[in-house]
Order: sequence, then C-alpha cells, then structure tokens
Amino acid sequence: MTIPKSTCIAVRHTAQRPLVLRQRTTVPKHDKPILFQESCLGLSDDQSKIVLRRYFERYSPSGTEWVEYAHTIPTADLIHWIMIHGQLRVEGSEDTSPAQASA
Repeated sequence: MTIPKSTCIAVRHTAQRPLVLRQRTTVPKHDKPILFQESCLGLSDDQSKIVLRRYFERYSPSGTEWVEYAHTIPTADLIHWIMIHGQLRVEGSEDTSPAQASA
C-alpha cells in the first residue's frame, strides 16, 4: 500500500502546515477495498480563509479512487464567530499572575 497524496500530506513541509484533525485507515478482510480518510484544518495561501479539507481514498485490486472536499470560511468571520460564541477567560493581566487568572 502506498501513502495517499492528500493535500494535508502534500503541504506538511511548507511554512503553513495544516493541523491534522483525523486520520483513519480501514483494512477489511479478504478482497474488500482499503479505505483511507483524513481531515485537516489550515489557512489559504494569503491567510484570508480557514480551510477544512476532507480527503477520502479507496484502494482495491481493480484500482484506486479518491476525492477531496475543501470547505472555506473567511478568517475574519471565524474569529468574529469565536468572539461572540466562544467562552472567554482571562489568561493574565497586569493585575493578576497567570496562576491567579486560571483559578
């Protein structure tokens, strides 16, 4: 079996390495296809968008099939959403030490 050529794997050696969220290989018994799945989160080249990539590959004696999906959202929109919906906590300030802030 060869290593799949997903975008997540292909761009790992660049300056902007994606965060691999999940990798999974399913090897069933007998002549059933081998399935490889990978999901990763990264930035577009100009850093204006967050990109979620989902890659699927199926190996069988008759050949290989693959598909990759890319979901994007503007970076500013995701940051805005996190600020509105995320849980805020003070990590530190002038008035408190980091140990006090996390307590």
